[in-house]
Amino acid sequence: MENNKLKISIFLALLISSFINGNMALASEITGILTANIDSNQVETEINGVVITSPIANPTAGVYTVTQSVSLTASGASSIHYTTDGTTPTCATGTVYSSNISVSSNMVIEAISCYPENNKSSVASYLYAINIPAITNNPGSNSGNRGNISNQNTTIPSLLSLSVQKVDANKDNKIDVLDFVTLMANWGKTGSNNTADFNSDGKIDILDFVLLMANWTK
Repeated sequence: MENNKLKISIFLALLISSFINGNMALASEITGILTANIDSNQVETEINGVVITSPIANPTAGVYTVTQSVSLTASGASSIHYTTDGTTPTCATGTVYSSNISVSSNMVIEAISCYPENNKSSVASYLYAINIPAITNNPGSNSGNRGNISNQNTTIPSLLSLSVQKVDANKDNKIDVLDFVTLMANWGKTGSNNTADFNSDGKIDILDFVLLMANWTK
């Protein structure tokens, strides 16, 4: 009887997309041992291992009008580490998830699943926009300000300032959920000439999210 052991690693890619929630790619990996027992009469195979998956947030990322209580899950994980300050979590840094995360204001949750034998998932990012105020336009004001923050919807100015135009990812003369979706779809990407790179630093990250929220209009 001959016993052959081959280490395998199978990657599965899942793409989650919706109008409100944007696009998030979550990667899963199965690690383990493929054992083949071969004799003259039969071939037997067996796969043992664990599925490694990035944390899943519920409710998922998006735009909400009230505080959200966000749970993180990852089947089979020893622990989940997360951050909300723009830093990237590892299995040695960040906050160890133990209970739902209260999201009462604009927030980016980045999370990683940690497994035995130093296995870990890729980092998942979830963007939440909570009760975003509108920006009103006061053309007759002598204060020099472009507008005041208000919770009531107003007419969007026909012309946006140059700085606000930079955040208008889809160029529809409004800073709204469509720009939010564009930001989520490009989250974590690097390179030049990306319409979601609002601060032109070559990376789509929390700084772009802050700029989007600062210029949000309804």
